[in-house]
Order: sequence, then structure tokens, then C-alpha cells
Amino acid sequence: MFGLDISARRVKLLELTLEAGQPRIAAYASEPLAVDAVHDGQIQNAEDVARAVRRALARSATRTRRVAVAVSGPSVISKTIRMPADLSETEIEQQIEVDAEIHLSQPLRDVFLDFQILERDPRDPRFNRVLLVACRRETVELRIAAMEMAGLSVGLVDVEEYALQNACSLLDRTTRSEQSWFAVFDVGALDMRLTVQHGSRSRYTRSIEFGGQAIAERLISRHGLADIEQLHSHLRTGELSQPDLAEDIAAFARNLATRIEQSLRFFLSANAENDQAIDRVVITGGVARYPGLAEALGEQLPWRVTLGNPLADMSVNAHARRNHVDDEAPALMIAAGLALRGLA
Repeated sequence: MFGLDISARRVKLLELTLEAGQPRIAAYASEPLAVDAVHDGQIQNAEDVARAVRRALARSATRTRRVAVAVSGPSVISKTIRMPADLSETEIEQQIEVDAEIHLSQPLRDVFLDFQILERDPRDPRFNRVLLVACRRETVELRIAAMEMAGLSVGLVDVEEYALQNACSLLDRTTRSEQSWFAVFDVGALDMRLTVQHGSRSRYTRSIEFGGQAIAERLISRHGLADIEQLHSHLRTGELSQPDLAEDIAAFARNLATRIEQSLRFFLSANAENDQAIDRVVITGGVARYPGLAEALGEQLPWRVTLGNPLADMSVNAHARRNHVDDEAPALMIAAGLALRGLA
């Protein structure tokens, strides 16, 4: 099973396999979506999405036809509830179905839902903390329909927030301390997702309305480029270097730093009694390809700033490399998190 990230502007296909117990990149492709095919996390035109997926399948050369996808946006509800610790999973499921409308504020028939037991409640060990996630049926069914149009079967439907957290396990695998606190900002075209990680566990998540589309459009216009594909090509070949971008990157970094600092100050103030300290900020997403961004952010923020690559040090087959997976890797956090589910 491979992972497929359906974002606002592109579909990104990533397939991982295991080689000597380590993940290896078996297939990769990325294809643009038609304008307005996806809006606010919702598929508006399943046929447009299916066409992009078919192009990605052909380009990737994968023979796998089972896919993991993710949902996002306002149609997804996620909350932590308490359940008696002596209940079995079957009993928890039955109780959630009975209480679904209390927890979800909408009829059970209108949603798909799932749950996971997280841990004993630290304040009362008689109860478990249980993660409850629900999504409108229409949102899930549109994704399944688009995949079926593309000739695929859906193996699982995840939530983008959890796929991102899953991919954080791939960042700095050999050096990350289980006691370290670090913040990952995955910057997409229109918004970015924050996850604060304590070692391998996510402690805080948030979606922020700020993305990289404006800086991409600015660079395309300033340098007389046709589109974002040509911008990526010029960055990859070095035709656009750091001095060419410095002024625009500095302005973008100031705006991005403001959002980062606001988000982390809020998290730290809400958790002041636990005396957390962020060790570093990790930037992923398409903006990580811009030379000089980490240094520009480092000048604006009180935390160390690095760029994140979930596929670093993985072996890559020749076909995926020709599709530029090495250059695109920082933008593949959600695709990587989904692809890891295919290894389970």
C-alpha cells in the first residue's frame, strides 16, 4: 500500500518498502491538480482528482493498486474522552455508538468514526483517555470514489494531522532524544500545520492560515517564470540561487517567523506549569526548498531552526530519483506518514 497526499494544489504519491529492516523509497510521483479540484480539504471534483492520480501512477511506475489517503479540514472532529479502564475495546465501541451524538453533535449515520485508547488518565487511573475521531461520510466517500475512478482500492483513511505526526518519527531518526521538545511546522500552499513533539509523541497540534503560495507567486512574477513547475526546476538546477531570492525570502521569513512565534508562545504559556522548553523549530513543506530560509528564520526566532526531511538517508530506486524525490522530500511529510502505514 502506498501513501497519497491530496493537497490543495497537487497529489503526491509515495511508496515505501522495507530493505534490511529499513524503509526504502520504492516509488514517487507528484502531479498538479486542476484549479478548485480541492478546496478547504474537500474534493470538489472527483474526476479531476482521479485524472491527476492516474498521471501520478503512470509516472511513478508503481504496480501497487492499494492506497492510503487522509482527510482534513472542518469535516474532521477529533477529541479525547474518558472511558472506564475496565471496558474492553468492543465495549468502548458500543458505548461510543450510544453516546456518539453527545460527543460529536451530529447523527452517527452522517459520519465515519474510529477510536484509539491512548493511556490511563494520569488524574484518575480508573479511566482511560480515548481518542475519538470522526469525519463526515461525504468527505470520505468522495476520496474513495476518486480513488476508484483512478483504478485504486482504498486500504485505509487516516487524518492528515496524524499522518504528519507519524512522519515526525522519520526526522533525525538517529539523533532525536526521547526527552527533547521540538516543533514541526509543515508549510503548505495555503496553510501550515504545527505539531509539538516530545520525543516520539505529539503533545500539541494546530492548523494555521498561512502558506507558501504568496512567496511562490512573487518569485514567479519577479523572475519572469511560467509557473511553479518552472520555479521548482530553476531552484533544482541552481538557475535561481540564494542572492537572487534573498530580498523576497527575508520578507517571507519575517511573516512566517511572526506566525511561528505567536503559535509557540501560546503553547508555552498554556503549559507554563510543566516548564516545557522548545529545543528547536523544524520547517518542512515546499518552502524548505528556498535557499537561505532557515538562516533568515533563525535571525528572527529565539529557537534554533532547521529544515526537516522525512526521507533523509533512505535508499531510493532510480525511477523515483528521476522524478526528483530528493528535491521534493521536505514537502512529503503527509505522504510519508501515510506510506509508513503501508509498512505496518
